[in-house]
Amino acid sequence: MSILYQSETSIRLAVAMIGIISAFFAPWFVPAACIVFLCICYPAWEVLLIALLMDLLWLPGAGFSVPYFLVGSIALVWLCAPLRSQFLST
Repeated sequence: MSILYQSETSIRLAVAMIGIISAFFAPWFVPAACIVFLCICYPAWEVLLIALLMDLLWLPGAGFSVPYFLVGSIALVWLCAPLRSQFLST
């Protein structure tokens, strides 16, 4: 059981780091794919961090703009919670 937990933690950490690094250096769909993967597999708070980072980097500085990544990530985490508990519970 301990080995399985360490493997899941390392996968979660690796995908989160890929999402954070790709927010700086990759197209927008790479962090979006990381966000979707983390939301489906884990109750991941790091999704909100990646989304906030994407919005801060990509939103224009002038005027008001809707933070699409953050709002979408909040909705995705909220919507995936029942699916995760029903299909991925062991």
